[in-house]
Parts: sequence; structure tokens; C-alpha cells
Amino acid sequence: MLRLIFTRLALFVPTLLAASIILFIAINVVPGSAARSALGVDATPQAIMRFEALNGLDRPLIVQYSDWFIKAMQGDFGKSFQNRVAVGPEILKRLPVTLELALLAFLIANVIALPLGAIAAFRHRKILDVIITTFATILGAVPNFWLATLFVLLFALIWPILPAGGFTPFLSDPKANLIQMILPALSLGLVSSSLLLRIMRTTMLEVLNSAYIKTAHAKGASERVVLIRHALRNALIPFFTVGAVEFGFLFGGVVVIEDIFRLPGIGSLVLVGIINRDYPVLLGSALVITIVVLAANMIVDTIAMILDPRQIHAGER
Repeated sequence: MLRLIFTRLALFVPTLLAASIILFIAINVVPGSAARSALGVDATPQAIMRFEALNGLDRPLIVQYSDWFIKAMQGDFGKSFQNRVAVGPEILKRLPVTLELALLAFLIANVIALPLGAIAAFRHRKILDVIITTFATILGAVPNFWLATLFVLLFALIWPILPAGGFTPFLSDPKANLIQMILPALSLGLVSSSLLLRIMRTTMLEVLNSAYIKTAHAKGASERVVLIRHALRNALIPFFTVGAVEFGFLFGGVVVIEDIFRLPGIGSLVLVGIINRDYPVLLGSALVITIVVLAANMIVDTIAMILDPRQIHAGER
């Protein structure tokens, strides 16, 4: 197992390098001028030239990228074009907010998807299966920002039982923090649960129809033992793999949700960076999001190896 973990750690840097190159190119090919966004539409050509020279934007892209990536690997993400605030400390300050939102949403998605997916598979082609799969299909078709807006309308305006936005740090007031995070986490978690539910149902069906499950039934094992000890454990392996990808989508897709609920996370920082064409903010935020997603995938791979030791022997061949 340690050998496979070290192999994945060795692939971490080249993967991060490739992702950073794609991000850098994507940000720089989008039409628009960072100088004009920072200085205003009435900026003179001379002012724009001074701004670009000051921030190194007049250099070739390969030089800009090399300089940025080397400094980023040392923890220096540069300074914002708009307010000259250091990007690194700002991201670190906002990271716990986005991480908490993504983790709560992911927890909600799993709490819904795991039992309902298993029940749907166990009641395959029965009325309960039809109800659950219909529920998952409807949720999958709903945009999370629309659901967030609906929740604000219903539970903050029509029935004012939950706050419409704001953020209190968890360590300052855990109760207020969790109350404020209910609606944004539900907005993300409910939509995310639709995919995980379908994955759980599909993998559980495959496991329930496998030969070793039939053998366990033939040996007289109880339904509870077969479902929990044999079927559920093996169905969790592909479920966790897809779950890691879904967590990446959750963590990277909080931009609109954080703006709707006025959460001071990385998502709202990215939105401001997009509007202002603030390259250091966009690049630094995107790189941190990529690191978190890669780390989540590596953790899930390790959990999958623990659940299924056959993967360790397969990887070491």
C-alpha cells in the first residue's frame, strides 16, 4: 500500500503542473484587459502600459507563467491587481469557509444517496425503486443556484425561519454557524445527491446479482449480513471513487452559491476576480482548488484500497 501511495504522491506534482498550465492559458486567452478593468474604461494608453509593466503583463506568456508557478510553489501567489492585497493570505483566510460548505454539502449528499440508493437496488423494479429513481432524476435536473434562490424565498422571506445569508466562524459560535450554513449546504448537497444515488443504486444492483452474494444466501446467511457485510462494502468502492470526483465539483462549484448567501469563501473571491480580470486572484484560487481536489482523490484511492486489498496487489504487479 505504501508503494502505491508514494506513486500517487509522485504523480501529484506533474498533475498539478499540467492543471496550472491549462488554467493559465484559459485565463489569458479570454478576451478582456486586466489593466483596463483595474484602471477603468477611461484609462490612457500610457497608464495601461505602466500598469502592464508594473505587473509583468508586458512579458511573454511563458515567462509570466514560469515566474508565477515558481513563486506559487513557494507559497507566493502575488498581489491582487485591484487592491494590492497579498493573494495567498486572503485565500487561506477564505479556504475554511469553502471547505466547510463543500464538506457539509458532501455529507448531506451521502446521507441521502447511500441509504436511498441501497434501498432502490434492494427493491429493484418495485414501487419504492420507481419513487426513489424519479426523485433522483428530478433533483439532477435542478440547477443548484435555482434551488438556493427558492430556499431563500421560502425559508428566509415567506417563512423566516433561517437566515438568508451571512457567515459566523464555527469556533466563534458553532450554533449560529451551522444555522447559516443549512441553506447553502442543502442547495449543493441535494443536487449532488442525485448522481451519487444513481451510482449507489447501479453498483449495488451489480453486487446483488454477483455469484458470491448468491453463495452467501445459499449458505444461510441472513439478509442483514448479506446486505451490510458483503453487498454494501463492495458497492462502496466505486461509490467512493465517483464521490471524490463529485466532491471536486462541489468544491469548485460554490462560486454562485457563496455569492447568493454572501459567504466569504474562495468562490466569492473567484467571482470578484472574474469580474475584475484579476489574474493573481484567479490563478491562486484555481490552483488551491486543484490541490484540494487532487488531495481528495488521493484520500479516496487510499480508502478504496483499504476496502478492497485486491487493488493493492493489482497495482504492484
